[in-house]
Amino acid sequence: MKYQDSYTIDHVEDKISKGLFHLWPGKKSALVTEFVIFPKHKVLNLLFCGGDYNELTEMLPSIEVFARAAECKRLYGGGRKGWARKLKHLGFEEEHMIRKEL
Repeated sequence: MKYQDSYTIDHVEDKISKGLFHLWPGKKSALVTEFVIFPKHKVLNLLFCGGDYNELTEMLPSIEVFARAAECKRLYGGGRKGWARKLKHLGFEEEHMIRKEL
């Protein structure tokens, strides 16, 4: 949560309780996902993740099964630049986004 400024923990807990976000708890880690629906396809957005890297990668196959069952075309995720290099061996490809504060 400390690397972003769009949500507080209360916002995330509220969206989980309403079924808008999905919580994937591990023993030392957790992920939070959400569906994003575009006109041509649906994706599962890996919104937040934290904890033990090895445990997170072990959780990924279950998340992929969930996404496929929900007819998602792909997974999306964002974060610090180092994630792209660290996740490349798992089939993730780097995309770039830009932003401008208003």
